[in-house]
Formats: sequence, C-alpha cells, structure tokens
Amino acid sequence: MSKKQFKSQASSSRAVSGAFASRGQGFSGLGGPAVVGLGLTSSSSSPLSYVAEPPDLSRISEPNVVVALKNLLKKDSTTKAKALEDLQSYVLSTGVEEQVVEDALLEAWGHIAVSCGKRIARHMPNLVGAWLAGLHDNDRPVAKAAQDSFRHVFPTQHKMRAVWKVYQSPILEYSRDAILKETVQSLSDERTVSPDDAEAKYARVVGTNISVITDSLAELSTEETTKEHGLYVKLFNDTKLWKFSSHHDAFVRRAVYKLLHVVVSGQRAAVDFGILSTTILAEALNIDQSGSAYDYSDVLYVLTKTKSEVWTDLYTGKKPAVKGLRQFLKKGSQGGPHGYWTNVERILCYIPSSIIAPTWAGDGEQLLVAKELLEALHDGIIKEPRVNLPVAWNTYVATAARVSTMLIEEQDRQRLLQAAIAPLFEHFILPKQELSRWSIGVSPALATGIIVKAFQNTIKLGGYQLLEQELQRCAESLIEHIKTSHPEQSRDYAKSQDAVAAEANRWFSLTAEVSRDASEIVKQILIEPSVSLVEGAMEVVKARNGKPYGAAATIEAAMRLLPSVLMANANALEAMTKFLNEDVPSLILSPSSPYLITALCAFEGRPRFEKARDAVAQALLRAPDSPARNAALKRVVTTSALQNSAHSIELDEVILGTLRKAMKGHEQSWGLVIAVLDSSMTPHPLTDQLLAAMTESLSVDLETSPALHGLDLATKHNGKAIRKFSTTADGSKLLSRLLFLIESPIDDIAHQAATVSVAVESSLSNDKGLSHVSRSMIEIINKELDGAGPTSLSVDSLIDQASKILQQIPSADRSVTVAQLLPDSAQWSIVSKPFLKIPPNLALAITSPMGGAVYAVDRVDAKTDLQAALEISRDLNGYAPALRMAIYVSRLIEESDIFEHVSIKQRTEIVSYLSLLVNLASDNLGLQGANHLWNEYTPEVDDEMARFISRTQALIARWLETANSSDLRSTAETEFLGAAGHRFLEGSSGLSANAYNNARAFSVLQSELLESNGTTTEMALEESLLKDFRRGSDVFLATALLTGLKVRKESMKLCNETVADLTGLNITQNDAEGLRQLIIINTIIQNQDGIADGIPQQRLVFLIKHLLSNLGQSIPSSPVIAEIFKVFTVVLPIIKGIYGSHWTEILRSITTVWSQKPSSNDEELPIVHASLRLYATVRSLVGDEDGNDDLEDAWKESLSASSNGLINLLKRPQAVSDDANQPLRMVNELLARQIAKVPIEHLEDPSELYPLLYVDSRSIQETAYGVLHEHIPSEQEQTSLEVALSKMDARLPDELLSLILEAPTAESLADATFERTMPLHLRGYLLSWKLVFDHFTNASYKVKADYVENIKKGTYLVGLLDFTFDFLGHSMNKPADASRFDIISYTPDMEESPQKDAQWLLIHLYYLALRHLPTLSRTWWMACQNRQTVLAVEVWTEKYISPLIIAAELTTVSDWIPTQATDSQALTIKVNQKAKEITAGYEVDDQTMQIAIKLPPTYPLHQATVEGINRVGVDEKKWRSWLINTQGVITFSVSSPASLHFSLVSVHSYRINLDL
Repeated sequence: MSKKQFKSQASSSRAVSGAFASRGQGFSGLGGPAVVGLGLTSSSSSPLSYVAEPPDLSRISEPNVVVALKNLLKKDSTTKAKALEDLQSYVLSTGVEEQVVEDALLEAWGHIAVSCGKRIARHMPNLVGAWLAGLHDNDRPVAKAAQDSFRHVFPTQHKMRAVWKVYQSPILEYSRDAILKETVQSLSDERTVSPDDAEAKYARVVGTNISVITDSLAELSTEETTKEHGLYVKLFNDTKLWKFSSHHDAFVRRAVYKLLHVVVSGQRAAVDFGILSTTILAEALNIDQSGSAYDYSDVLYVLTKTKSEVWTDLYTGKKPAVKGLRQFLKKGSQGGPHGYWTNVERILCYIPSSIIAPTWAGDGEQLLVAKELLEALHDGIIKEPRVNLPVAWNTYVATAARVSTMLIEEQDRQRLLQAAIAPLFEHFILPKQELSRWSIGVSPALATGIIVKAFQNTIKLGGYQLLEQELQRCAESLIEHIKTSHPEQSRDYAKSQDAVAAEANRWFSLTAEVSRDASEIVKQILIEPSVSLVEGAMEVVKARNGKPYGAAATIEAAMRLLPSVLMANANALEAMTKFLNEDVPSLILSPSSPYLITALCAFEGRPRFEKARDAVAQALLRAPDSPARNAALKRVVTTSALQNSAHSIELDEVILGTLRKAMKGHEQSWGLVIAVLDSSMTPHPLTDQLLAAMTESLSVDLETSPALHGLDLATKHNGKAIRKFSTTADGSKLLSRLLFLIESPIDDIAHQAATVSVAVESSLSNDKGLSHVSRSMIEIINKELDGAGPTSLSVDSLIDQASKILQQIPSADRSVTVAQLLPDSAQWSIVSKPFLKIPPNLALAITSPMGGAVYAVDRVDAKTDLQAALEISRDLNGYAPALRMAIYVSRLIEESDIFEHVSIKQRTEIVSYLSLLVNLASDNLGLQGANHLWNEYTPEVDDEMARFISRTQALIARWLETANSSDLRSTAETEFLGAAGHRFLEGSSGLSANAYNNARAFSVLQSELLESNGTTTEMALEESLLKDFRRGSDVFLATALLTGLKVRKESMKLCNETVADLTGLNITQNDAEGLRQLIIINTIIQNQDGIADGIPQQRLVFLIKHLLSNLGQSIPSSPVIAEIFKVFTVVLPIIKGIYGSHWTEILRSITTVWSQKPSSNDEELPIVHASLRLYATVRSLVGDEDGNDDLEDAWKESLSASSNGLINLLKRPQAVSDDANQPLRMVNELLARQIAKVPIEHLEDPSELYPLLYVDSRSIQETAYGVLHEHIPSEQEQTSLEVALSKMDARLPDELLSLILEAPTAESLADATFERTMPLHLRGYLLSWKLVFDHFTNASYKVKADYVENIKKGTYLVGLLDFTFDFLGHSMNKPADASRFDIISYTPDMEESPQKDAQWLLIHLYYLALRHLPTLSRTWWMACQNRQTVLAVEVWTEKYISPLIIAAELTTVSDWIPTQATDSQALTIKVNQKAKEITAGYEVDDQTMQIAIKLPPTYPLHQATVEGINRVGVDEKKWRSWLINTQGVITFSVSSPASLHFSLVSVHSYRINLDL
C-alpha cells in the first residue's frame, strides 16, 4: 500500500489517536516498577482535530516507549508503523510485519489493552468510541484489525454487549460529535492533505460513526436505549445527519440508509418525518445512487410503508415527488442486486396513487403521468444486467397492471395497455429491430412466463379486444413470414427457416401456457389465429415441396404444444388428417421431414393415423438410398408410435443394410445405426441384430476396425442394449472376440478392442454384477480350451481372465469356480489323444530316456496319425488345443493358489496330462515336427516352449519334493502323485504309442522321485514285476521300471539272464526278439553305471562275437545295428585286454555304416550316432596302457577308411538345420569332434569341404572351416613353387569363389535373428572370406598378385565391403566401436552375443582386406556413392584400422631390410615408426641423396607419397623422373607390403642405372 493510501485511510487511526490524546486522562503502568502512562491533555474543541495538543509523556519512565510514542505523533506513515512495531514489541515482545498504520495501531492497541487488563476500564469512556468506529472502517484490513483486537479483549458475546450497554452514553457522544461537529477542515490540514484525501477521510469518519449508532440501536433493547432518549432525539432530529443521505460517498449513504431503516422500524417516535421527506425524498431521489441503490430502495420501501405521507402531505420539495421518482427509476439498479426491483415493486404498491396517477389531472394528463412512470421504469430495465432482468420485467408487468387500475377512464386503461404491454407480445413472437427495447433478454422459458403473466393481467383488466387484435395481427405477420421465407437456393435459407421455426415455437408456447385452465372466451381468442396459422403453414409446405421447413416446424409446434385445443376444432382436425395422409408421405425426404414425422407421432390415437404411418413407411422403402432417407429412417424406427407399421420388417432390413455399408467404410452410414442403437424406443430384436452383425464382423479383417468403432459407439450410447445382447447366443461371442483383438499386432486395433472390452465388461457388471461377468468368462475360457483356431484367444489372455476371476470370486464360491476354471478328464482326453497316438520319431532314440524302446513302438498307422495331428485346428501361434490347455493349467497353478482348492481326482488328471504333454513338448522342441504339438517354429515360440517345459518340470518337481517330506508323505495332499504313477503303469502295456508315452511319463516321474528321496516301500512292490520281463513282451513297462527304479540287484540278475539268452539267439532270424533283448540289456547297462562290470568277461566276449557274427551273416535292421553298437560301446572298455579279430571286425562294421550312401533320413541318425560313440570309445582305447596289439593294428589299418568314412558322413545332406533337430545336432557335434582328430594327411581332397561352409549345421560348418583353415596356409608354399616352375598363374579355388559370389545384404537379413547364434548363411559367407585371405599366408608375391587379380575380376570385394559398413552402422553414421575387439586376429564364439561376434569378424575381414587388397579397397571407397558412408569409413579407419596397417607395413619393411645383400654401394634405408615414413639415402661424393616415402593417417585409403629430401649429382629433371617413377610403383602395386619395399628396390635400381 502506498503512502498516499496511508494518508487517505488515516481517519480511523486518527480516531484512535484522538482517543489516546484526549480528556487529559492517563492509565497506570504496564507491569513492572516503572510507571508507563499516557497523560494526555488537550484544549482543542474537537477530539479528532489535527491541531490537538500533543500528549504529556513526562510520566512515562521507559525511554524507548517515549520515543515510540513521539514517533507515533509524526505524519510519516512509515515512521508511525515503526513506532507501533516498537511499542508492540515492548508490550508482548512480538514483531509486526509490514503493516500499515491503522492495522498496526489497532493490533498494538489490542495487545496493550489485554496487558493492562481491568486497569484499562477507567479509560474506556475515552477510548470506546474510536475503537468501535474502527470496526466499520471501509478498509477491510483496518476493520479486521479492529475486530480482532475487540474480540481479543472482549472474547464473548456477553462481554461485547456489556460494552455497548455500559458505555452507551460516551459512545453516542463520541459518534454524535464526530458526525455533527467535525468537518473536512477540522480533520485534515489543507497544507499537507489534498482535497480528495481530506474528503475521503471525512467520509470515513462520518460513515463509521453512523454505523456505530446503528449498531448501538441494534445491540441494545428499547428499555436500554430509553435511558439516552434525549441524545437519540437530538441526534435524529438534526437535519445534518439525514443530509448525509445525499452525500457523494456511497459508504456514507449506505450507513445513513441502514441507520434510517433501524430508526423507522424501532425509534419511530424519535424522528421527524418531515425532515426525512425533505432529505430522503426531495434530495436523495435526484442524486446518483451508484453503490447504494439497493439500500436506498430498501429504506424507501420501509419509509413509504411506514409513513406514506412523506410523498404527499409531508413533502416540501420544489419538484413534484413523482418527477424525482421517475428520475430514480430511470437509472435502474445502478449495479445493485435484483432485490432492488423487488423493493421497487413494493414501493409502488405502497406509494399513494395520487403520485402515480393523480386524480386532479385534466383530460389525458392522468394517462400521461402513468405512461411517463412506466416509461421511466422501462428505461431503467433496459440498462440492467441479464441476471436482474427476470425480476425487473416481472416488476414492470405487475406495475403496469396496477397503474392501469388507477386510471379512471376505461379508454385510458386500454391505451396504457396498448402502449406498455402490447409491444411485449409483438416483440416476443415476432422480434423486430424497431422494437428491440422491448426484448426481455432472458431464457425462452422465463420470457414465456413473463409474457404469460402479462397476458393474464391483460385478460383480468378486460383487454380481450386488445389481445384478439394483437394475436390476429401477429398471426398474419407470421403467415407472411412463412410465405416469404427464403428458398433453398438462398445463402440465408437456413437462417430464414430457423427464424420462422423459432417464431412459431414462441407462438404456440405462449398459447399453450395461456390456454391451460383458461376460459372458453380466451381459448376462442387463441384458436382462430392458431388454426389460420397452421393452415397457412400447410399450404406453404405443400406448395414448395417441403423445402420451407420453418412452415413444417410451425405444424410440428402446433401438434406438440397445442394438440388438444387445435384438434378440438373440426376444421383443424380435418385439415391435419388430410395433410398427414395425402401430403406427408411425398414430403418425407424433404428438409421438413423431421418436423413432419414429429407431427405425425403427435397425431397418434386419432382417426386414420395408422394409414398415414404405413404410407410414410412405404414411401421410405421406395426411396433411393440417401442421407435424407437415412435421417428419416432414424426418426421413424426410433419413434414408438411409428414402429408397428405393416412395413416394420422391411425397414429393419434397410437399417441392417446400412450397417453393412458402414462396415465397408461408409462413415456417413454410422449416423443411422448409432441413432437406432441410442434410442431407448428401438425394438430389442433390431438392436440385437445390429450388435450380432457387428460381432460377426470382428472376424473379418477388413471390417474389424469399423466394427470396433460401431461397438464403441454402442457402449457409449446404449449400455443396456449391450447388457441384454450379452445374454444371447450371439452375445457370448462378443467378449471372446474382443479379448482376441486386444492382442492384435496392429496397435490401433488392439487399443480399440481394449477400450470396447472395458466398456462391455463395465456394462455387464452394472447389470448383473460380478457373477454374470465371471460366468461369461468361464464359458469363454472352457470354449477356448476345447478348441483352437485363427481367432482363438491367446493363452496369456485366458490366464489373465482366469486370474481376475480368482481374485474377485467370494470364498464361498471358490471351490465351484476353481473346478470350472480347470479342464476336466473328458476335456484333457479329447485334446490329448491325437498326439499320444503318434509314434515317436526313431531319431528320438538318441535323446529319449527310454532309449531304444522307441524302436519297439507299433508304426502301422504312423503317417496317418501324424497327418491327423497336423490337420488339427490351431491358434495363431500354431498351438494345438492340448498344448494350450497344458500351458494354461501350468501357468495358472504357478501364478495363483488355485491348486490348493482342487480335488484329488482333478489333481491326478492335472499331473498325469501335464507329465505326458510336457514330454511331447520336449520331443517337438528337440525335433521339429516330431508330433506337431505346435507347428509354428520361430525363435519366439521356441523360447516360450522352453519356458513351458521348464516351468512344468519345476512344478512337478515341487510336488514330488512335497510328497517326499516325512510329515506329508502319507497325507491326502500327495495321493494324486501315487495315483498318477499307477495310472502310467496301467497304461504302459502293449506296443502302442500311447503305452510308450505312459511308460516314459512313469520313468521320468519315478526318476525324479528317486533323485529327491530314494527308494520307498511302494517301489519295492513294483520290483517283483522285473521277473516277468525276461520272457514277457511288455518292453515299455520293463523299460519304464528299469529306468525309473534303477534297482541294481534285480537289474544285474536280469542283465545276466538276458545276455545269456541273447548269446544263443539268431538275430537275423528273429529280429524282433533280438531287438527286445538288446533294448532290455542297453536299458540296464546304459542307465546304471558299472553294472556291466559284474558280468563275466568270457560271457561278454561270447556276446561280442555272437553279435558280430550276426552282423556278418546279413545286414540286420538299423535299430538292431544301433542297439548292438550301444552294447559294444559299454562292453569294449571292459574287455579291452582281450586279443582277437573282433577289433578289426568292429572297426570294419563301423566304416561299413559310414561308407553307405549318405541319407537325410532322420531314422538313420541313431545308427550313425551309435557308430560315432563306438568309434570314439575305440579311439579312447588306442594307446591305452592296458591296450593290445590287435587293437593297435586294427586301428592303423582302418585309419584311412575311417577318415574317408567320416568325410562321407560330413557330406551327408541335411534337410533342415540342426538347430531344429537335437538328435541331428548331437550327431553333427560328435562327428565334428572325431574329424577334428583326423590328421590332415589322411584327407584325400579337402576341397570337397568347401560346400560344407553353407550347410545348416554350426558344428559341421565349424569343422569344415577348421580343417580348411589349417590346410590352406600349409599348401601355399607348394603352390608358390609350382607357379614359379610352371610359369602359370595361380587361381583361388572355384568352389571357394562361388561361396563369396553373392554377398548378403541388410534386406536379406531382415528376418534373421542373432539371439542364439550368427545366422549360418552369413557365418558361412564370412568364414569363406576368411579362407580367401588364408591363401595369402605363406604365398609368394606372384601368387598373391594372381589371387588379387582373381578377386578383382569377380568384383567380390565390393559386396563384402558394402555389407560390412551397412552392418557396422557406417551408412547410418553410427559405426561400431572397434576398440573392444582384437582386430588383427579372430577367434570364433568368444564374444558375449552373436551380433558382437559378427561385428568382430567383419572388422577383422576389413583389416585383412586393407592388408592384402589395399588397392581394391581404396577403389571401392573412392567409388562409394554415399557421402555419409565415405566420411564415416574414413574417420573410423583412421582411428582403428590404419594405425595397425601402418605398423604392419613398417614392420614388414624393417624385417625386409636385413635380408638384402650388402654391397659396396652406400644405399641406406631407414624406418621411422613415429613419423610413419621410410627414407632411402645414397651417398654421392660424401653427400647423401635422399627420398622419403610417407604413409598418411588414413593409409591405405590414401596412398603413400614420395618426397625428395636431398638431390645430389643429378639435374632437376632426372630427379623428378625418379620420384615420379617411384610414386608410380607404389600407386600401381597390387600388394601393400610389396609396394613399399618394391619402391625401395626401384630407387636402388635407378641409382645403379645412373652409375652405369
């Protein structure tokens, strides 16, 4: 607040200061020995005068208080505020923050008063007046400070009232003196205070003290105020007090009006009404009442009601009172509230009629006075804000009616109504610019109410004729407006028709309200013009073909608002009937259609309505498709009165057709569909048909998005329809389809589906609660588990929904709901049976825990069963229903507590089928297509299957661990595991695939149980079954128990007996029995370590020889051979010391298998795998300390044949990558390990291995590369020698060049994945380049040059470098960081990720390209069209590659220098590694001729340069010739190392020639 504001607001503080400085009083000290008092004396006549004598401060002992009080008397506001702060700090030791003088003074005063307590009582008469005056200061902070201080000292209402009662006399005296005695000049020094500030101060002093008197009268009772009756009378009869009612300050006026209100209401005897009439009426009526108009109107009403004579007998003003009244009314509320107009109405009710319409006036003058009064009132209303208009116009209407009753002449009354009321009617119905001042300016409903009130008042005053004339005139004008409304071609067509419609609506709104409870006379007045208006509108609509819809709106408004009155008229009824039946059908597509349809609906129940309705429906069916027809259809179908026409079915078909158009992308058609769905009047069958059609469209790709859009709109507009539809057969598909679409890869579709799904679920919950949603979801889940298809929900979605249900279901329903959420036995059986019937692939004998038992499975219908499984319908991921069910159950059990609420029977079903299906999943994961449990083989699906297998195995292991706990082993909680085991054993009989799968499941389950806890009593009972295995045919049951139980004693006995049986069996004659016995033997010896050691060696030797004899007689089946080899693999280490020809026969049998024609058939894999294992075993025995000479000799003899056999296996064709075939991968890895141990000299033609670099096997690829990588460098010296002798050109192998002919591109690798390994075709290409560069190792310069020429002619390098810098990110200016790699060398599979491994190999190949092919590399770089790549490669090469190349080149020269023969010539060559240059010097006549070859930082992208350092003994021309020739040698050299030292040789040669 500014200092100027401090000055202008100083009156209250002056009042308080005056109180402090008056009467010569003081009060005692404020605690403590020192007496602090204010001895204040003054001889001034006014206690508030600015010339008051300063107080006597001599009695105050505290110097700081004296200083503060002196500063308080100064004029500067800041000084005063600081003084008050110091004073308050002294009293209470608290600060006053940034307060103005008044605030701080009053706050400080409050604290002082509280501190003084009762000691202040004797000073109160001098203080109380000023204190109370501060309560009413118009500066809010000041008033608040005063109120707070007052409440602080007098905290209760009782104490506050006591102040008014006890100090009534001094309060009145203080206020009286302030009001009557003070002047502007006495309060302010005109030398320092501006006139405006002085006036403001005076106004505040007067206003606050008037308010104090008002509060005194309000707080005190009549008996209490009577004690000071004389003071009140003297004050209230002083004209000066009431003259303040005309003061220019609104604050003062309001204070006076409030005081007068209290005085007139309770102190009537103490006031002179004559004075009041003069001051309040004669003077105050004529001034500007802004800010006080409401208070003035209020006191004027009280004064008029109490003493109406103030307007007449007591009025002494020079001007007539009515003139002042008109002037007051013309100004309106002047910013006041609408209560002002309420007061005005009440004033005019109590004011004498002689003032409003004086009877003494002559002819016409009474009417003139009344009209002038109403005009003044009207003028005031025009200025009002919108919020006041309703009350103001009601006041005007009521006043007009009252004033008209005061007129003596009837003719004058009618004239007054014509002038004051009739314009309201006309402007309300037909607004005109010239009548704009009669605009009511409020909402239509409020305006109608005001006009109706005016209409009713006019009727009460007998204005029938006036109303009849006005209505007829308005009707005629409205008809004329209808006829002359703009045509459709006009730019203002819509504006014109809307105006007509609005006029008609106001007409019938008014007539409808008036006609309610009206007399017949009034109704007759209304009917005639209304009928003529409707008939005129009909004629215009027909004549202009429905285009002037304003006319149709007139008909619609009549039928909607005034139907009973109009239809009671026979002519109107006949005209309307004819119009609706004969004309409306032909106009149904016109712009008037909406209004005509509404009018037709309003006609329901009257004669010939049905005929008109059917005619309209038929007209719509005949009409062509158009937006107009859709709009009409929308209204007809959603209107109950029109739904039961004879053509309802046809209309429904039209709407369904419109929906189909919307589904095809016709956006405009949605309006009709959604309008039909939105209407609560639409028939339910039609709604269901529409929703069913949209649900079906969710399955059509091109219609999915439109259908979701439609369903979204439907949920927003009619959730009830969705709820009802969901209970229908078609409705059950809706949630399922939405959940499916939520997982769509198209983000927009997924988002739309999620939005609609939430809305639909919300609608279902709102209707039937959670139970209905849960039932719907459970039904969907079971349906999705029973079958699968392209539109099936994902398993994740099913689990999410099941989890939500589990979280929300009440405890009481949990068991029932859990049983419904999990599949039952029938469901498991149906989906699993097709896959359990499929015989396992023979290749699985390598990986299956059942081993060779795989061979025994009956395969009669193998192809049929496998094809049947392949044809089973699947979801989008390729999952069969059985797999979906298994994943769903395993994850649901893992992620919730559902298993705790499952019955023992259902638990048995779960563990049984999970065990079976997880084994099938393991087979299909290890061998792609083994059983087609899923048929989409992608890395993502493989990862998901691996997670499923791991999760399910962990789940079963956890159950087994629980079962093995001593405290739970026999409880019902684990009974299901025993039941599952017995179930597996019962299903293991026979040779069917199902028996095999049950036996395998038992084996796995029992093995895990053994690992966790050891044998049990229950297992001992099963061991008795082993006695039947020697002669029995249940090989699966035997294998299951042998692999599952691992009971050594019984197994040893069975093994010895079976060995004895097998030794005497002719396998070639009884292949099946031989295979069975071999399976039993291998099951025992392969799964129980060391058990074969217990068999006598002689028996084993007989067995070996017997088996070899069977191999030699005729070739047994592959399974038999594989099982024989497996027996050999275990037995041979035991009999390794036995001499004999069996070693040679065994190795011969192995090579015989390897030498057979290569086949890609997976069924051959077990025999290859068994032979390789056997070969590895024999290899391990060679050179053993306990070995024998026969073995050694047999090994050496077979070495060549076995090497060729291994190579033959290596060349075996592979139909698929071994990444998708675990048995094949195991064979390849085993083969690779064996080939790696074959000496290179035993390989007849290693070049045959080149094609293997592109085979789909990582291990084969690595093996081929390893052999060739070792072989190629060792052959280069021989190649160099042959080339030198034959003088022929060397060539890179064509087989190798064909491998690098086609370089990969970023596009070709778009679908490749680097998650597990580098793509094999990419790896093969890059390793082929590595072999190309291997040819440069140990090769002569001539051979290297030939190789470079080979590469140059084929343009192979361009493809490599293009791909390299695309892959490394140079083309995107984001090159890989080469600092983390060993650029000079490369070791496969050393990096953390395949992508990093590929980057390393590419960087290494680029390094080799710059080393061996610098010119070709430079040519590629210079020809590159991508400027960004050029710059990125240059910078990157300079940073990472060039330093290595330069160091290698300089090292090569350094190594070359000592190899040159020394002679007498003084040629010296020096290498400067730091300067990256080579200098050549030749001593001539004690001086040195020198040149330098400098390598740039980006070498070899930029070539080396030759500079002359010192020319000696030759002319400039010769010298330059030498430099140019040397530069040419470097430039056109094809091999970088040769280019440098060859240039030095050329320098030497030039010098020799010069000497010669």
